Amino acid sequence: MTVDRLKRDLLNKMINARIDLAAYLQLRKAKGYMSVSESDHLRDNFFELCTYMREKAPVLREHCDADEQAILYRAAGALTTAGVCMMTGCHDCPTYIAVNAEKLENCLNELTLCIQYLKSHTPLIQI
Repeated sequence: MTVDRLKRDLLNKMINARIDLAAYLQLRKAKGYMSVSESDHLRDNFFELCTYMREKAPVLREHCDADEQAILYRAAGALTTAGVCMMTGCHDCPTYIAVNAEKLENCLNELTLCIQYLKSHTPLIQI
């Protein structure tokens, strides 16, 4: 896989994660709680994406500038924070959880900024 294709794939995965987080947050604000299974599923997806980013980091480090590396690190941090937030919500009963919406919104904003930066950054030129 070329680096440009890897970066595009990673960006698409981050965009999908952002969409999922935004939908989850909107439902959380409307209902005031979420089911544990919904939270667990989304959390696992975020951690899976972070693992993917960590696996691809050596390749990206060789071909990305320092700003892109920092942005990818911030995006992974936002996803990790959101995942941990989904683990620490107060359990009102065995099937429902009250996740901190403010923390999730901060993660969503951070992820959105990272995606915007990566979208606007010029792609590598194949030699």
